[in-house]
Amino acid sequence: MSGAAALGGLGGSLEDKDCDLLCPVCFELIDEAYVTRCGHSFCHACVARAVELHRRCPKCGAALAGRDHYFPNLLLNELVARRRLARPAAPAAPAAERLRALLAAEARHLPLPAVQGLLDVLARRKRLLEAESAAAHHRLLHEFLAQLLRHRTHQLEQLAREAALVRRDLDHVAGVLRELQGAEPDPPALAELADVPAGTDADEEESFASGAPGGDALAARWRRLAAHFDDFVQCYFAHRADELYFPGSSAPTPTPAPEAPRCESPAPAPAGGAAHADPVPQQGSPRAPSAGDQRAPDCGAPAAAAEHAGAPPPERHGGLEAFRADLAAFTRYRALRPLATLSYCSDAINYSTIVSTIEFDKDDEFFAIAGVTKRIKVFEFGAVVRDAVDVHYPCAEMQCAHKISCVSWNNYHKHVLASSDYEGTVSVWDVGAAVRTRALQEHDKRAWSVHFNRADVRLLASGGDDARVKLWALNQERSVATLEAKFNVCCVRFNPRSSAHLAFGSADHAVHYYDLRAPRAPLAVFRDHRKAVSYVQFLDAHTLVSASTDSQLKLWRVESPRCVRSFSGHANEKNFVGLATDGRYVACGSENNALYVYYSGLSRPLLAHRFDAVRGFLERERKDEEPPEFVSAVCWRRAADRPALLAANSQGTIKVLELV
Repeated sequence: MSGAAALGGLGGSLEDKDCDLLCPVCFELIDEAYVTRCGHSFCHACVARAVELHRRCPKCGAALAGRDHYFPNLLLNELVARRRLARPAAPAAPAAERLRALLAAEARHLPLPAVQGLLDVLARRKRLLEAESAAAHHRLLHEFLAQLLRHRTHQLEQLAREAALVRRDLDHVAGVLRELQGAEPDPPALAELADVPAGTDADEEESFASGAPGGDALAARWRRLAAHFDDFVQCYFAHRADELYFPGSSAPTPTPAPEAPRCESPAPAPAGGAAHADPVPQQGSPRAPSAGDQRAPDCGAPAAAAEHAGAPPPERHGGLEAFRADLAAFTRYRALRPLATLSYCSDAINYSTIVSTIEFDKDDEFFAIAGVTKRIKVFEFGAVVRDAVDVHYPCAEMQCAHKISCVSWNNYHKHVLASSDYEGTVSVWDVGAAVRTRALQEHDKRAWSVHFNRADVRLLASGGDDARVKLWALNQERSVATLEAKFNVCCVRFNPRSSAHLAFGSADHAVHYYDLRAPRAPLAVFRDHRKAVSYVQFLDAHTLVSASTDSQLKLWRVESPRCVRSFSGHANEKNFVGLATDGRYVACGSENNALYVYYSGLSRPLLAHRFDAVRGFLERERKDEEPPEFVSAVCWRRAADRPALLAANSQGTIKVLELV
């Protein structure tokens, strides 16, 4: 017998063995405790038997004449009851163990016929258990095979539907090709095509075989497509989901528009404005949003898209046409070609030359760069690209008192520029005179972002580490409204088609989308990032993209809190690396000193351009102490005459890049 069993289930420690709850006679937990006149406690049965047989205390030997010499010990009874409740019940011996013990004890008394009978009974029981076990195993195998058959049958049916859809689309495309090959363009059509200016849709639909004999351009496009074949398979079936799962459905799959539709206004565009610049809102405009509107205006996007694309294709093949547009857009460009290189700071001993922000003005004629050297420099894009010189001088330069985090141009006043700095000051500048006209100081901590509203050109928003989004008006001395956030605000951005809708990224890993007419609660909160959201940009009035230090970009629709697509391939775990979009492509920096370009329809990078490491004569002293270089700011030039991409890195090098 084990020690625990010998001590009534108590443990084998010294404290348990000397426990006062044990009866000195039976060494079990005291049952119905009684105490003698000499002060010793026993089980009632034990002390009664000892008094009856020996007339003495079993422990000390003191004389106990009779029943009146020992009494109930109520306190000890309560303690024993508590101990019994606290002690886990000893597990009962298994039936097989009991049977084995019984057979071992009685085996010598069993005759041969009894042993043979027991063996027969056990053999029958063994065969029955084996049959039940085999049946259970086969039932499990049957269920697995049935589930596998259902799964594979469903996959076969799915593959059959997909193959039938692909076959129908293939036949449709083959018919279109036959029509195109059999069509002979008349001379007026050729003349009209020759008059199409560069940068229009005809330029986008360039021939696959153009630019190289023997169809080398087509082969290069096919190689780029094959490298992302699995991604395109998913993209194709996403576009054709309606026809695949709901045959005959007349609603085509919604897809991101190749270019953001423009809302026309009867108000004339400002003089000198680009063709794509938004018209200035006029007082009493009938297009002002109503107070009950909780979403950004639609602006007739479907009609505009249909008008832009010409005659709409049959609804049955609407998703196929959208996928064709994705293919053409993804394979259109093969590289980023540098056009010019600038330097943000020419001071050889100034280690902090990080460019924090790059922004084009409303006409894409001038661009401003700013950063930790406390200077805002404005360059003319045409002169930078045209002049083949080693050093480019800014046409305007403004000195600030603190490091600059962000700049934003006004969409109506050409020379009005706003900036935010590390001390929480929002400044408004007159670039033509190179002077600061306003200093707005209501942020308690660093202001990370500033942005002018494109629909209401007097409205300005800023956000910072004080967890506030401030709204300013150019004709007011103080902020006109404040949105309180719970965490640091890293970026703010107005919806490009609304004066009342604003999105900001926060350190709570989310993008918050507000209607400023009802600021008590956000319209939507987009949560899918794992770290702070560092940038937010709108592709159009209904689609936005966010960047985070979790090394991912995410695409959202303002109508739904679910992430539409995640973009990964760049590295971003610590720094602000920039984010920009032209409505179709998305560009961002990376902490491996490279620029990445994504197409909004696919998750993997389309193009990448790496910055060369720039070292001066202080290379030995700087190598050990300076952090790794990274791309810190990016910006698109959307002008139709020459679209371009600007990127800057932490060493103050700015590159003007062209997609070819």
